[in-house]
Amino acid sequence: MKTMTSSFFEPLKLLKNLFKKPMTLIFPMESLPPLEYYRGRQLLDPEKCVGCGMCSKVCPNDAIKMVEYGEKKCPEIHMGKCCFCGLCAENCPTKALEMTGDIFIAGYDKTFAVYDPEKLSHRE
Repeated sequence: MKTMTSSFFEPLKLLKNLFKKPMTLIFPMESLPPLEYYRGRQLLDPEKCVGCGMCSKVCPNDAIKMVEYGEKKCPEIHMGKCCFCGLCAENCPTKALEMTGDIFIAGYDKTFAVYDPEKLSHRE
């Protein structure tokens, strides 16, 4: 059974939270660094890509399709469909695709989520 004094001081204990630093971050000015093995968006090296299409064949969500890029075919990835499993990078025979720690993939419409070979080859 609570005594009258303990129930009186309970709300006062909450006042200590007014003087603590907030637990939330002010995004996008503040953010936590990604974990060491975090799989963010892919990065393409078009020079290494041979256009074999292995990345699109192993993609479980059908997020990758091969498109014309210069004189060869390179992957185009729809980030809205991608589950970031990393199978595309693991199965690339020339290691043209690699997973990065880039975590900020956002936009205002669906077309922003489509990363063509040009967009895939640059870090943001």
